[in-house]
Amino acid sequence: MFKNTKQGFSLIELLIVVAIMGILSAVVLSSLGTAREKARDARRVMDVKDMAKILVENSDNGNNLLSGCAKAHSSTKTCTGVALPLASYSDPSGLATPVCTTGLAGTGTECAYSISNKLGTGAPGTEDFQICFYLEYGSAGLGKGMTSVVGPVGELRAGCL
Repeated sequence: MFKNTKQGFSLIELLIVVAIMGILSAVVLSSLGTAREKARDARRVMDVKDMAKILVENSDNGNNLLSGCAKAHSSTKTCTGVALPLASYSDPSGLATPVCTTGLAGTGTECAYSISNKLGTGAPGTEDFQICFYLEYGSAGLGKGMTSVVGPVGELRAGCL
């Protein structure tokens, strides 16, 4: 008669393979968390640079004060005016967050984009503005923490006045 010479995997061999796959998937998933933070930070930098470009493009007649955001550290969502789609930009964390102010520096929390003049003391204009935001991991040569873009040149700098 015929003899069955095929042998299957033992239970221990299967358990070892499953354990190795579990360890590898844990390593991959833990590295994805950092990738998400970096992606959100890159999006934040891109958003604020876009907003700065929009403001500079609207400064044809000099430094025009923005309507709807008449005080320091106003939400960019409240700024209105001709060709100012700033309300369409929101923090990529998707959380209901307070606006970024200097008081949030070092708290380690995300915040919504805020806008004020370069000194952080009053209403922004199309040539005199800083847009503040929070970087979770760091991007564009800047570390984690409060960051701002200052107009009209769109210079990124650490901290927010």
